[in-house]
Amino acid sequence: MLIAILGSGTATAQTQADGWRALADYRAADAVRIFERLGAAGDPAAREARFGQAVALLARQPITPVQIEAARGLFAGLAAAGADDVGLGSRFYLARIAQHHAAQPDDAAAARLYRELIEMRPESVWAQTALSRLAILQIYALDPALPPAERVARAERLVPLARVPAAQSELHWLIAEAIFFYRLPALPHLLAAEKLGRLDAVTHADVLVQIAELSVQAGDPAQARAHYQKLLDTYPRDQRGYMVKQRLQALAPVLSK
Repeated sequence: MLIAILGSGTATAQTQADGWRALADYRAADAVRIFERLGAAGDPAAREARFGQAVALLARQPITPVQIEAARGLFAGLAAAGADDVGLGSRFYLARIAQHHAAQPDDAAAARLYRELIEMRPESVWAQTALSRLAILQIYALDPALPPAERVARAERLVPLARVPAAQSELHWLIAEAIFFYRLPALPHLLAAEKLGRLDAVTHADVLVQIAELSVQAGDPAQARAHYQKLLDTYPRDQRGYMVKQRLQALAPVLSK
């Protein structure tokens, strides 16, 4: 994703593409060296190179507090210097550091940074990616004394901000999973996520079964049959195939009335 967002067709960008390619190939140490050299060169693309260096520092293993702080410093400088793609991406990664990489995770700070990013440029790929991260924090980490239904409702208010199918689908699926976890009604979000058609194969197969099972419970056998059959047609080797065929046989008398 980072190559598509930040790379271009110039000769300098092609060299930077080598850094992104190294990172995609799990050669983070090589990527750090490539980006560090380009960032020190002071050419027009040095800003992107510093961003790449910071991303690679978070990927290089074993990760250490020193390199986390080095990455944080690079991201902070880039975020303060502008609101272009690099600046927005830097804000996103500052939130990720607060949420996942800091010695003492700061969920409140991460949520604040995600919100600022979403408010600053809601249509950007970084803001759209931040929506699901913010939803996870709202559902599970922030304000744990609030009733689960209220925490889920806060995440649901993020759905209208999702501008692209991938973000919409991920939000609906995350909210549905939370609703399952807290034993709340999940069917509407599962149907919405499945309809968008952006779930990966494993998740999609699970969602089809979940929709079918919940449709049976909700008294909608036709909807259940449609989604059981879609599982068989789309994923004929799914290990639940035999169980699904049994479910369809059980539904046949009901649907024939």
